[in-house]
Amino acid sequence: MSRQQKGEGFPGQRIVVLPRSVVARAEKHPLMRGLIPTDVGYFPNAVGHLRERPDGVHQAIFIYCRKGSGWCEMNGHRHAVKAGELLVVPPETPHAYGADDSPAWSIYWFHAKGALLPSFLHELDVSVERPVTRIGEGPQMLALFQEVLDVVDHGYTTLQLLYASQTLAHLIAAMVRDHRSAHSDHPSTHQKIAQTIAYMKEHLNQSLQLDALAALANLSRSRYVDLFKRQTGFAPIDYFIRLRMHRACQLLDTTDLSVKSVAAELGYDDPLYFSRVFKAVNDVNPTVYRRTRKG
Repeated sequence: MSRQQKGEGFPGQRIVVLPRSVVARAEKHPLMRGLIPTDVGYFPNAVGHLRERPDGVHQAIFIYCRKGSGWCEMNGHRHAVKAGELLVVPPETPHAYGADDSPAWSIYWFHAKGALLPSFLHELDVSVERPVTRIGEGPQMLALFQEVLDVVDHGYTTLQLLYASQTLAHLIAAMVRDHRSAHSDHPSTHQKIAQTIAYMKEHLNQSLQLDALAALANLSRSRYVDLFKRQTGFAPIDYFIRLRMHRACQLLDTTDLSVKSVAAELGYDDPLYFSRVFKAVNDVNPTVYRRTRKG
């Protein structure tokens, strides 16, 4: 039985479709060619919503389910989409999607083009085989969706489009962050790493051991290092050293303490060793750093 498409026409909806000539112009701009929204919208309580595109579209489609639920069909598979989940349809991918009968979904959505899209999709871990990922229901996500929609709704000047491009990048980066938090191997893994970082900040004047930090997180040493690197980009002890050197910078900027005293504040008995570590992180030694004009 054929399905009758309903692509729009929902009470309270908002839609902005950029003229394709405007999109083409934006794609030539060095600050926008990486990422540009082409279509943006919000469908509240989208009863009967259905879209079928046998040939796909040139843009990637992002659909964030705020309430209710829906579905998507791609590559011969059907995927459920629930509140707090993001559906991503890669460019040129045949697909169909729509709202469940009850409760129908309420969705924020956008289509996007740009050279950065493949990298963003990679960071979100989405593909034709796995198009749905959980990003949660935080207020920042809703605010950023609303901001992108508001920006493109106010016109197509170069400044507006630049703002829209950068706001969209902020939104997708927030999605990546929340996706990574929501997809830790265990629900509390993110909190465990955060707990050890808080512990580091409270013990900047001590020499912490990797095994002790792993034990605090109740993880094996290798597992802790792997998860820590994934969340922060640094190995745990390297991250701790950077926290100590950041605090050293604050003390050099805001106090008259000597370099030797700053080193002692942070648990370094040897000022020369402290200076070498400081220079390795900040590219200059503490004395030069203090003389450098800032702000």
